[in-house]
Amino acid sequence: MSDVFTATAIKHISVVLDCNADSISAEDTIETIDKWDSLNHMRLILHLEEELGHMIETEDTLTLFSVAGIANYLKNSN
Repeated sequence: MSDVFTATAIKHISVVLDCNADSISAEDTIETIDKWDSLNHMRLILHLEEELGHMIETEDTLTLFSVAGIANYLKNSN
C-alpha cells in the first residue's frame, strides 16, 4: 500500500461494496471491481460525504472512479 490515503480509500470502498479490502489494489477502478457499479458509486460518494462531513462537489465526483482518484481527493480535502 503506497500511503495512508490509499489505504483509507480502499477501506471506504470495501465498506460500501461489502468486500474484503485485501481484494482491492491501489490500481483498481470502477471498471475492475465487479461490485462497483453506478448505484454503488453513488453510495460510495454519500458514504465519503458522511465520513468527511461535507458535500463533494459535482465536478469532484467525476474524479472518484478509482482508488487513486479517491485517495487523491482524501489527501487534498484535509
